[in-house]
Amino acid sequence: MFSHRKLKLEENVTKIWPEFGANGKDIIKVHHVLNHTSGLHNALVEFGSENPMEIADWDECLRQIAMSKPEPETELGQQQVYHYLTFGWLCGGIIERASGKKFQEILEEAFIRPLNIEGELYVGIPPGTFYCNYETEVAVINGIIMPFNGYPPGVESRLATLTIDEYDLRKYQNRGYHPDVPTTYRLDQIAELITTLPVFFNMLNIRRAILPATNGHCSARAVARYYAALADGGVIPPPHSSLSKPLLGSHTHIPKFPPQEKSKKPKGKKSKEVTADSKENTSNKGKDAGVDGYTRLTNNGSKIFSNPKIHDAFLGVGDYENLTFPNGPFGLGFKRNKAADGSIIGYGHSGIGGSTGFCDIKNRFAISVSLNKMSYGATTAKIVGLVCSELNIPLPVEFSFVKDFEKPLIR
Repeated sequence: MFSHRKLKLEENVTKIWPEFGANGKDIIKVHHVLNHTSGLHNALVEFGSENPMEIADWDECLRQIAMSKPEPETELGQQQVYHYLTFGWLCGGIIERASGKKFQEILEEAFIRPLNIEGELYVGIPPGTFYCNYETEVAVINGIIMPFNGYPPGVESRLATLTIDEYDLRKYQNRGYHPDVPTTYRLDQIAELITTLPVFFNMLNIRRAILPATNGHCSARAVARYYAALADGGVIPPPHSSLSKPLLGSHTHIPKFPPQEKSKKPKGKKSKEVTADSKENTSNKGKDAGVDGYTRLTNNGSKIFSNPKIHDAFLGVGDYENLTFPNGPFGLGFKRNKAADGSIIGYGHSGIGGSTGFCDIKNRFAISVSLNKMSYGATTAKIVGLVCSELNIPLPVEFSFVKDFEKPLIR
């Protein structure tokens, strides 16, 4: 939105989102949110404490964040603290108000369809309705007839079950691995929290919720394509090889927009209604099947953004340096990645369970590692380290630290 000039970084959030000005937040600017310096890192820490399912209500979360108060000891723009959950609601609210569209609608328009990653990236998996005939093994999904093998052909059937890496969990409990953490910090409570996360996030209602900071369901290649586009100045990357199975874009997919209507049951057939979320993607628009096994985009050179200084903005350097906290780990929207010599080489982000994605701008390199077993990140670091070593490109220092369990990928 910034690239397309629909949003100004130095604009007050209240100009876009009037309700946000409550409780002294009227001076918070868009760049404070993107740089994790708004002081709202713990804004909704008590929300959902009695009923955790409350965080699945997107509109209520936006209302709560608009009415919240900044941390009293945090001066605006003077302290950078990772907004681990509130970042998603803050950015989501700004995006919806600035665009006049729903968050997931923008996600579809700006990234999913242009990058040809339909069916491989969701923030909140979409529900749908299909009717299946168990005698003929045919399903009618949102009005489209397709084969049915006795398994719901929606996103739920493809999602991995989140679990805990018990070996890595012990690292969170052992203070020897966290010498810089204050003694008053209850590491046992952190470990207990981590063990509850898989149970909570495996729930279908939570998987369907819009939680941008913590509820992305995606393949590694979808995230890698996203970072590849960012690394290459916004240019949409070429399709994956036909050796990558299943073929990119071949998953059934339907977004939540426009609202779905129930399809009618086939007449004269015994059927059963099941909730699912998918629809055959039958459009070949923008694609051309090549004889060499690749699917070629006909709109070569198209971009998901066009601002030539967008990298400087993401990194918070050059013209954007005064909008970020000096020498902080975050630029505008992303975590800065540094090489061993201290130079900034790119940007990305890692999740609490060890999954990661980032790009190296100079080397036009992007990678993503996606895990379904929540871990300290050592396995992820070894994979990234091996790839970087083979390609002879610098390894971001955060992965050097985690390989020997010195610290987790994200704190």
